[in-house]
Amino acid sequence: MELEVKGNEFYVLTVKNGNGKITLHNEMDSPIKKIKEYLKKGKNPEDIELVIVEIKEDKYEMKGVAWSTIAAGLVKSEEGR
Repeated sequence: MELEVKGNEFYVLTVKNGNGKITLHNEMDSPIKKIKEYLKKGKNPEDIELVIVEIKEDKYEMKGVAWSTIAAGLVKSEEGR
């Protein structure tokens, strides 16, 4: 798998339970769409984790994305329909 990073950050979406799946994304909209699909299929929100990875010179910094931020993205995606 290859990911070309635009800027200095990317997103890691992890879905636990069952088969488990990890996907990498360049922008916030892409994992939000995936999360929306998983929730519609009945996936438990506690099994979904979104992390932002920031590249700082020769270090990486990972931070969890709060569910309030994810919820705002889900609402925004609904409005854009």
